[in-house]
Amino acid sequence: MAIPKSLKPIPKEKAERLIRKHLKAGTGEYEYQDFGDFIFPYRGRWYLLRKDLDSTYEIGRVCL
Repeated sequence: MAIPKSLKPIPKEKAERLIRKHLKAGTGEYEYQDFGDFIFPYRGRWYLLRKDLDSTYEIGRVCL
């Protein structure tokens, strides 16, 4: 389970674009198959994209 160090809001379009990009490249994955937090590497570090209940996204660096 990835634990975020901090989270900040990210626009929905940008978050969905990042998810599509990393799924297509095979570099990112959801923690629980097709839902939950999305984990992906960026510049040698791991990041998390989290979707809230009101369809807003947050992004942040994580410690694994």
